Amino acid sequence: MLAAQLREELTTVETLLHLLQREYAVLKARDLPALEQIVAEKQHCIDQLRDQIAHRLDDLRTCGLAADTQGIADSLNRLPVAERAVATQLWAELELAAERLHDQNDINGAVIAAGRSHVERSLAILSGRDSLDFLYDQGTRKVFGGGHRGPIAKA
Repeated sequence: MLAAQLREELTTVETLLHLLQREYAVLKARDLPALEQIVAEKQHCIDQLRDQIAHRLDDLRTCGLAADTQGIADSLNRLPVAERAVATQLWAELELAAERLHDQNDINGAVIAAGRSHVERSLAILSGRDSLDFLYDQGTRKVFGGGHRGPIAKA
């Protein structure tokens, strides 16, 4: 049963990785309609993965095991030898796929941040402001100085 759960999670993670790779290409191409479609697909995939993980963790708790990596290790050790080998391999593949997923997500985040920075600089130029003439307010929103050269902080 654990092997089947891990196989399903691995399939979902690989699908999500494929979506992130497609998202990267779409972000570079600045194709908004395609991006909206991928975001919807990603959300569905993430919801599915969240449900699968929750189900696996519930099963661990039901067996009296911790809902963490130690619980997985304990669960793997309880399996018959043949099933243990398969499940252990699937767990290792799932961990590697999760790392690749994290890396691709970081890459996509960098592309988004670069695009956002470009847009902010362009807007600053179009509005006649120095693109470096801003601070962040308490809500981390940019507040442009608008040429006011007063003190940065109030006493």
